[in-house]
Amino acid sequence: MRLKLGLAAVSLMIATSACGAEEVSTLKLTENGLADLGSGTAYSVEAVSAALPGYAVTAENYYAEGDPYPMIVVREGDRVIAEVLPRFEMEEMVGGVVVKTADIVFDERVSLGMTYADMSVAPQDCVAGLEERSGLALCRDGKVPHVGLIFGGDYAGPDGELPPADVLATFTVQEITWSAGVL
Repeated sequence: MRLKLGLAAVSLMIATSACGAEEVSTLKLTENGLADLGSGTAYSVEAVSAALPGYAVTAENYYAEGDPYPMIVVREGDRVIAEVLPRFEMEEMVGGVVVKTADIVFDERVSLGMTYADMSVAPQDCVAGLEERSGLALCRDGKVPHVGLIFGGDYAGPDGELPPADVLATFTVQEITWSAGVL
């Protein structure tokens, strides 16, 4: 009887732990795209769903300066994990992916939340963000020119100006963007 109760208690603990555990994405971002989603993928909910099976995929709009723009949103449960954008002047194909969770790692070396100073490969060609991206540093990855690293931190300098190097070193990765072509 004690053995049965002990097994039942252990089973209940495992089941309860599994129910409360947050899912962790197994997707990887590479120079070719997000898992099987890349430049050869059609820009449609169906094609993105086929490239990323097991994830919820919906067509939505985002707004910039009041204007709507299409995007496809990829969710794991209730969490947005990526946004997929159409290719410029070839809207029927995937043009870019924006990573929205630290669970998706780029090239096994970059994830959201990492500091600029901790990057194993120094970002290149950083420019200051403007308008709704004001206060951010927009950089290209040091190895893959069509991957962007968007850093943010505590800096209240002039719009369009990068912070000094010591301040930039404390900025963290806010977004990782993959583009079908060079940024």
